[in-house]
Amino acid sequence: MNMVIVWGIVAVAALLLEIATVGAMTSIWFAVGALIALVLALLKLGTMIQLIVFIVVSVASFIIIRPMAANYLRGNIVPTNYDSLIGSTVKVSKEITTDAWGEVTVSGMTWSAVEVNGKAVEAGSHVKVLAIEGAKLIVKKGQ
Repeated sequence: MNMVIVWGIVAVAALLLEIATVGAMTSIWFAVGALIALVLALLKLGTMIQLIVFIVVSVASFIIIRPMAANYLRGNIVPTNYDSLIGSTVKVSKEITTDAWGEVTVSGMTWSAVEVNGKAVEAGSHVKVLAIEGAKLIVKKGQ
C-alpha cells in the first residue's frame, strides 16, 4: 500500500479520535507525527525513516506540547465568593504528592489542593493559590 495513504489514514484516525475525546488530548501527538511522516512519504524517503520520524515526532510532541496545552486548557473555573483566595499564600496542612491531592487550611476551612505543575509539596510549606476548580484549590509551590 502507498505510504502516503497509510500516513493519511493514521493522521485522520488520530484526529477523529481526538475529536471524539474532547479535551482529553489523547491522540493529537500521533496526528502530528503522521502528518510529518506523510510529508516524508511524499518526498519518497524510505519507510523505515518515516516510521522512525513518526515515533520521534509523536513522542516529542507529547513531551513538549502536552504540559503547555494542559495549562492552557485547564478549565472548569467558576467564579465564587471564594475568589478572594486567588493570589493569596496559604500553608499546606497535608502533603501534596505527585499522585494525590493534599490539603491546605484557609481561614479555618480545609481545602483539597493540587500543585499546578504536578510537583510534590511538603506539609508546612507555603503555596500560592492560582485558581479554584470545584472543591479544590490549584496552587503553585512557593518561590
